[in-house]
Amino acid sequence: MSALEKPLEEQLNLAVNCTEFDTLWELHKSPYMNVRRAVARNSNIDSKIADNLIADPVLNVSYMAKLSSKATKNREFKTILTDCVLCDKCEIGLDCLECEEKKNKMLNS
Repeated sequence: MSALEKPLEEQLNLAVNCTEFDTLWELHKSPYMNVRRAVARNSNIDSKIADNLIADPVLNVSYMAKLSSKATKNREFKTILTDCVLCDKCEIGLDCLECEEKKNKMLNS
């Protein structure tokens, strides 16, 4: 079974913990933003994966890829980066709809 055929939770676990290039290469094409974001943050990726993810249309992914020490390309962000984009929480078990920081910010607005 390919990594992309696995359920979201398994893809996230692989994206965070995997050391195998072929699996990370496959997962960097996941339809799930948080999986691609986790791959971008994985220290076992190479520059090809990092550079591909820098071009990701989702800022949460491309920003994390830009921060990777493996990235060789740059990307200028012409928009203000939100707290969600800058979030450094692990993607495993992350529920953005239940984010305490986001809720607190909304309450204090």
